[in-house]
Amino acid sequence: MRDEITLKEEVGLSNNKKNNFSFVKLAIFSVSFLTLLSSLFLLLFFGTGYGSFKIDETVMKSGREHPNSKEQSNPDEIIESSDKTLSSVAPTDIFIVIDRVHNRLWLHENDKITLEAKISAGAGSILKDPKTKREWTFDTPTGRFKVKGKREQPLWTAPDWEFIEANEPYPKKYADRTEEGMLGEYALDLDIPGYMIHGTLYERLIGRNVTHGCVRVGRDDLRILWKKVPIGSTVFIF
Repeated sequence: MRDEITLKEEVGLSNNKKNNFSFVKLAIFSVSFLTLLSSLFLLLFFGTGYGSFKIDETVMKSGREHPNSKEQSNPDEIIESSDKTLSSVAPTDIFIVIDRVHNRLWLHENDKITLEAKISAGAGSILKDPKTKREWTFDTPTGRFKVKGKREQPLWTAPDWEFIEANEPYPKKYADRTEEGMLGEYALDLDIPGYMIHGTLYERLIGRNVTHGCVRVGRDDLRILWKKVPIGSTVFIF
């Protein structure tokens, strides 16, 4: 009887040890699993950039303020600085400004506008040659240019696109491409091939975007430009 009780006690102790061991294994597994989940969470959380720091008003103000405190206290200084910067790049004496969208031209002389004129700029249309697959865009270019030459009674030399547009064959003789009077009395050639400021036979269309890229000016305004604008003058087109 005593031996039977002792055996039962030994079996009970063995079972308790097994249960304790299983509990320890479970605890270790749980801690490891939670650690793994925490690591994955932190990796995803900080990997997206969130939570790395708090974005508050102080952080936002640490960047570039516009205007900053110095500019707020002395705005005239900033305006003066801007004027100096513009003056350093602006042309002196005489220059032309052209608005190709609203078809306007301004002649500037020594910080004064001495002429405001209606013009005609490029139509913006596209012409395709079905035979050669060539393509032309009839738009006035934008940028800063120079007057590279001046011509009196300029001769118009028709390019290929004029005959394609009119559905006519190319002339065999070069002389058949030329025509007097089409460009008016004067032409101011720009330093971009094929573009100029010139007169027109169709003054009733001045103020509309109808040209193939050149800038058309009425007769009276063109005479002023011819007289006042020297070769080398700057032309701004926007």
